[in-house]
Amino acid sequence: MSDLLVDSSIWIDFFRGRADVVRRLDTALEQDRLAVCGPIVAEVLSGARTRADFVRVKDAFEGLVLLPDPLNAWPRVGEARFALARRGTQAALVDVLIALTAAEAGHSLLTRDSDFRRIATVVPVELEKL
Repeated sequence: MSDLLVDSSIWIDFFRGRADVVRRLDTALEQDRLAVCGPIVAEVLSGARTRADFVRVKDAFEGLVLLPDPLNAWPRVGEARFALARRGTQAALVDVLIALTAAEAGHSLLTRDSDFRRIATVVPVELEKL
């Protein structure tokens, strides 16, 4: 059963063949731990350089658990961004949705994106770094 939502920053390194990322994800794939969500799929697919890369990534994602958007996601995203703004910081809508999706599903979020540290101050998401 999956328990690790993998952020776009990690997938990009994976598909580019970065050795440490490939080792980490290959191990997690063997253990059936990995999940994606809609925004991550869209981010990674939209960055494909060629049609062949697009198809390869799309095929790879089809074998993973796709986490659903959280119930009442957008008001909750707005609330989290409001809380962040009151603390003098901002976060992208998509990143807050990704963090909320991981938290709601009980998954850790594997990321290289430091913005998630700020988001984790208002969304109860467990972060894993590579």
